[in-house]
Amino acid sequence: MESVLTKKFESRDQIMESLEKERDLTGADMSGLDLTGIKLVGLNMKGADFHDSNLNKATLAMADMSEVNLANTQLDAARIAGANMRAANLRGAHMNAARIAGVNLEEADLAGVDLSESRLLGVNVSGADFSEAKLTGARTAVNWSDAKVQPAELPEPIPMPPRWLPFLLLSSVVALVVFLRLRRNKN
Repeated sequence: MESVLTKKFESRDQIMESLEKERDLTGADMSGLDLTGIKLVGLNMKGADFHDSNLNKATLAMADMSEVNLANTQLDAARIAGANMRAANLRGAHMNAARIAGVNLEEADLAGVDLSESRLLGVNVSGADFSEAKLTGARTAVNWSDAKVQPAELPEPIPMPPRWLPFLLLSSVVALVVFLRLRRNKN
């Protein structure tokens, strides 16, 4: 049987030094740290522990964050994109004004999370628990029907553009290119 050593980080500097050597924070303990504004991109952070940390204004992108512990973490104004957060613990996290796009929150625990004023686009919430979640002023493009427990008050949906709009934009670009080529050929 293989034993796994948990990396316990005491400071932001220790994390940054570790990332210079390897891009792997699997199972790392970063709980209680002030990581305001940190950029954690393209990392393996499966099972990492950030509980009670400050990740305000952080960027978490293109990362495996499955089973990560973000309970009671400050994530105000954070940017989270393209992350796999399957079975993540976000219980009681503060995510005011967070921007979340293309994230897998399947089977995640978001009970009591504060997502006020946040934007969620293309987020998979299948089997996720949003009991007692606060979404005041949030805007979303999310299929809430797949959630295990939906928020008590569903946030305002982000309006989707009409289906014909991309064709109009493409036609306008094509017409502009043709016009510019014809004009250039006259000169």
